[in-house]
Amino acid sequence: MPGQRKKKTRKTSKPSRRRWLIRVLLVLLAALGVYLGYLNYLINERFEGDAWALPSRVFARPLELYPGLALNAQALKYELELSSYLEVERAPAPGQYRRLGASLELHARPFDFGDDEQPARTVQVFFDDGRVDGLVDSVSGSKLALFRLPPVVLGSYYPRSGEDRLILGETQVPQRLVDTLIAVEDRRFHDHFGVSPQDILRALWVNLRAGKTVQGGSTLTQQLAKNMFLTPERTLLRKINEAFMALLLEARFSKRAILAAYINEVFLLQQNRVAIHGFERASRMLFRRSVDHLEPQHIALLVGMVKGPTRYNPLTRVEAALARRNLVLEVMLEQGVIEPGEYELAVAKPLGVVERLPGVNPFPAYLDLVKRQLRANYANDELDGRGLRVFTAFDPLLQQSLETGLRRGLARFEQPELQAAVVIADYLSGEVRALVGDRVTDYPGFNRALMAQRPIGSLIKPLLLYSLLQQGNTLASTVVDEPIRIKQSDGKIWEPRNYDQQLHGRMTLFRAFVHSYNLPFVHLGVDGGLELLADNLARMRLLKHDIVYPSILLGTTAMSAFEAAQMFQVIANNGYFAPLTSIRRVSDAHNRVLERRPLDSYALFDQATMIQVQRAMIGVGESGTARYLGERFGGRSIAGKTGTTNAARDSWFAGFTRRLLGVVWLGRDDNLPINLTGSTGALRVWADIMEAQGFESFRLTPDDSLEWRSIDAVDGGIAQKSCADGVLLPFPNDRVPRRRSACR
Repeated sequence: MPGQRKKKTRKTSKPSRRRWLIRVLLVLLAALGVYLGYLNYLINERFEGDAWALPSRVFARPLELYPGLALNAQALKYELELSSYLEVERAPAPGQYRRLGASLELHARPFDFGDDEQPARTVQVFFDDGRVDGLVDSVSGSKLALFRLPPVVLGSYYPRSGEDRLILGETQVPQRLVDTLIAVEDRRFHDHFGVSPQDILRALWVNLRAGKTVQGGSTLTQQLAKNMFLTPERTLLRKINEAFMALLLEARFSKRAILAAYINEVFLLQQNRVAIHGFERASRMLFRRSVDHLEPQHIALLVGMVKGPTRYNPLTRVEAALARRNLVLEVMLEQGVIEPGEYELAVAKPLGVVERLPGVNPFPAYLDLVKRQLRANYANDELDGRGLRVFTAFDPLLQQSLETGLRRGLARFEQPELQAAVVIADYLSGEVRALVGDRVTDYPGFNRALMAQRPIGSLIKPLLLYSLLQQGNTLASTVVDEPIRIKQSDGKIWEPRNYDQQLHGRMTLFRAFVHSYNLPFVHLGVDGGLELLADNLARMRLLKHDIVYPSILLGTTAMSAFEAAQMFQVIANNGYFAPLTSIRRVSDAHNRVLERRPLDSYALFDQATMIQVQRAMIGVGESGTARYLGERFGGRSIAGKTGTTNAARDSWFAGFTRRLLGVVWLGRDDNLPINLTGSTGALRVWADIMEAQGFESFRLTPDDSLEWRSIDAVDGGIAQKSCADGVLLPFPNDRVPRRRSACR
């Protein structure tokens, strides 16, 4: 009996143990399923279907070429190279150009402008005396009246993250780059399913023999999983996650898609604190050319850097980078990627990289403005779409003039801590054409043009002058330049001074304005002008405080350079308000234009009164604080205003020519004095910028409600042409001066 009981116990224990094991196995499988589901979720979040092939792109304005256009061959060459066109000596292929005597022949890439789908086309551009002399289709030989060059790409990014990348689609990756990458990093790429057991075992054996890690067994798919989703730490858990993710990637995506993602994701360079990912971005930064123009030695260097971006950095580790490149060239030869003749030529060439890495984006301040205005003017759900095409008003040639002039202007001051912000806009349309937010124009840091709030000083006086003219004053009205004491609402006494600390007696409002004397404007301001000034600032949405102090009459209100440009846009445009914008239109991947929140453009101020202000601003350059402009650009009419703040901490100049408005600010981030006035600082930089650009004179708009009279700028009476202080000024028909001047 005892034996029978023992036998019975054994029979019942086996099914129980089996059920227990099955339950444990099911739990483990469920946990694994949940975990794989989580990993798959991470992949979904990052890949988002076709996200790698359809980034959002920001374009500059297209360059329209036509006979008579003010453009020389060097300027066209600059714009072509921004679009990574390569100069060649033979007949150009798409994305290439060549010099032919005094002309350039370029093979433009195809481009869909939205209103016109332009095919690839070869065009010869002739130049004469700084202008386009003619356009000829190289194939048909026919003359062209107009040709639009596809616009420069300012950046590619993902709206949700704001990440700035240059992305290659699956069909845009050169085959030689693919073949080299596979030959060097993963020769079994097309045979495995994300993990290669043979390579893992081989690497394990090599590492055991060496006594340390000298070789990895990761496939390209595993490397992609690590780069996109995991940390670089070497742990068993990370390797397991890497393997699972590689299997999931291979199960869901094609080999071509995985390769494209790897080529766009791999880390290759470090620019200050910014990590440079992707072959296209690295190629443009190191060689100033796109990947479709890379030669074998360039491809070998980039692929070689994958193994160790720091160890094989061609800028800091030249010998190591050269040795690594030549080793990759040997592999390319062994695997049949290049021919022996190509190998001999490539291995003999230097690295051919730039001396200093440029900024990740050459125009970071402008791209920052675009992103801000996208978020402000378009619905979030629209911006989340992939493949957006953002067309802007950015003018690369004007930006080049801005940067050239800024460098030249800042060099004269020898103040390395001096910072700058510049905005250039078309005041008729309100389009921002060029912009910088740092003296180092490609530095992607604090954007002073948009964010630095600084007192504007006498830049306020054109709007204050408008307010005083609203009261019934004219440019010939006489004002007094004498001391004044004002008790403010907080009980403090304000005693303003002229910048030169002198008193100048009685004079016309025009003369007080062009010389930027403070006291006459304070006297008139406290007699009603202050309230009108505050109201006019509010109408432009530039009034910053509910309580208005008299000191605002002298520009204690703070603005960014962008806000100051908005104020002067209205002044230059005869009182017509057009919101400053960088964006012309945004379309989706199918060229459907996205709906934009409406921008209010309307007549804000009286045209005739604003023309009087413009005439006074022209006088600033003729005989006032900006007379340097008259000396430098004699014969050309410029309207402008200088601005200086207390202790010479800020130097401002705002000026406009025909269609172009430019605002320049100079100062220090620590707010210490720079010992530069608006006249000796920002004005000189503005002049350097505009000289580099070239400009036409500003012209006042004819207005029948105004009469022009020559008056004495001192006493305001009607003057003879022979008067020493005679000046021709506009007046409302019912306020023309009648008194004659006993002028000198």
